[in-house]
Amino acid sequence: MGTLILNEESIAAYKELMTNPTVHGLDMKPLKDCFRETENVTPKHILYEQYIELIQKPLPKVMFYIIMDEVYGNLIGKEVLENGKHGCLGYKLEIIK
Repeated sequence: MGTLILNEESIAAYKELMTNPTVHGLDMKPLKDCFRETENVTPKHILYEQYIELIQKPLPKVMFYIIMDEVYGNLIGKEVLENGKHGCLGYKLEIIK
């Protein structure tokens, strides 16, 4: 596996592929069609796993986090555990299957 270059250009390229996949010949849904807003917070790592399962394409986790924070930053929150305490950082989103 090659080295991931983390700069503005690579982030912009991944974001373009995730938001406009069909323009680039990718058989997957655009990012906006993969999630719906919800009251509950889904931890970031779980949403990443669900997204990868949905799109069936490789994607570095760090790119997912950076792009999701940029696109859905207004929906970041902490999950609330059964005991009322706060858990992992995540998004008020759920995957659309």
